[in-house]
Amino acid sequence: MVGLYDRQGFLRFAGGSIDACLEYAALFEIPLTSGSLQDLPEPVVTSFRIRGSRFLEGRSS
Repeated sequence: MVGLYDRQGFLRFAGGSIDACLEYAALFEIPLTSGSLQDLPEPVVTSFRIRGSRFLEGRSS
């Protein structure tokens, strides 16, 4: 995954390749600087199991 950042440091686009980010930048006329494209870590999927019927809301005493 590759991220495209704007001048303010906001992530504008996350794509599977550099070419996808370059096409997005050209489409929306986002100027590219040295720090515009950066590799992003692959997302980690975690799963949670809840047994029985439990309330996830906080309780007041």
